[in-house]
Amino acid sequence: MELPIKRPDRIVPDYSLTGDVLSFSRCQRSYRYYNGSSLPPSRPVQMWYGEFIHGMMERTFRLWQDRGGLPFPLHYSPINEREMPSEPSAELDPLDLRAIGWPIEQSLAHQGKFARSADARISAYERAEAAINQLGPHLFPLIDVAERKVLGTRPLPASENEAAERAGRYVLQGIIDVLGHAQLGEQPSDNPLKRAIIAAYPDLDGEYEIIIDYKGSRRPRIDDDPRGDWKLGEWQVQTYAWLRSQQVDARPVAAGILIYVSELAPGSKEMSMLRAEMRGGLTDVVPEVGTADYYQINGWAPGTQGDLTPEFRLARAIRVIPVTAESMIEATTMIDGVVRTIEDCVAHERQSMQIKQSWPADSNDRDACVACDFRVSCERNNATNW
Repeated sequence: MELPIKRPDRIVPDYSLTGDVLSFSRCQRSYRYYNGSSLPPSRPVQMWYGEFIHGMMERTFRLWQDRGGLPFPLHYSPINEREMPSEPSAELDPLDLRAIGWPIEQSLAHQGKFARSADARISAYERAEAAINQLGPHLFPLIDVAERKVLGTRPLPASENEAAERAGRYVLQGIIDVLGHAQLGEQPSDNPLKRAIIAAYPDLDGEYEIIIDYKGSRRPRIDDDPRGDWKLGEWQVQTYAWLRSQQVDARPVAAGILIYVSELAPGSKEMSMLRAEMRGGLTDVVPEVGTADYYQINGWAPGTQGDLTPEFRLARAIRVIPVTAESMIEATTMIDGVVRTIEDCVAHERQSMQIKQSWPADSNDRDACVACDFRVSCERNNATNW
């Protein structure tokens, strides 16, 4: 007779900064359906797009590293819209972005992740092309460590519900790129990333690191809402900095950088939102009055592409976030609170056996609600006039 092994009374739950904490912050119920139930979304648009952009940057950097440089700009061959994904021709140049991107598409397809449409797929390649060609020559020489997994354990705040106390600590993890002080010092002063860092840190000296993460989205509006993309991005960088500080080979983290890839190839939607935010004083990077970019934005016609200068697009794409001991404490304390809330929701569902009562539908993001597989049965989505 086999006796079952006694399960431990307490466990150490494992949380991903982006896959768990940020997803939960945007909508608790969609997080439960997609993550808690291990149900893959039937249309994981944002997942596919973000992971594709990350993969393209990573693979191109490895090529740049292996070959001792690349002949920028890189381009891609026409994409067969009828096949998603389709294997490129054997005669295709290995430096064609289509050849670089195909293995990434295949890997995502095996995970059940596909582009929403042929247009979305082509748009992703166009954004990747812009990011690689406009950022690659300046970014790749600065990278000291690529795709480093960082993790650390943190104490879990106490809960008012004793049934929710299944753990005293939790594991938090993420993946980052690291820029080194030596690499930064070797680059010319006209490097836009170096220029942005020095503008934020004019007295930066000694040994330090700067962490970097890519966002497939546009630069968010300035917002003090703790669940808004502006604040969540800041807390994400600060928490990455804390996680990096827990690694044995880490130097002090001086700053973090978020790269908003959509700013490098703005479409009609991005131009419309930029003009509205600029006029409403809701964005921090705006062109000077009388410049070409100023007239481009104010004279932009709906349905057309914006012809913004490369310098302005890069300025919009790069966000430098200073890191201090105090800012890391503030951010990680907020993350602790989010994890505590997730644990409380888990306990509430375990007691009530009800998902909807345990996980509120609280999204304020129209695009996320439109892409959600469960929007038809969501009372918040049905009651909200988007």
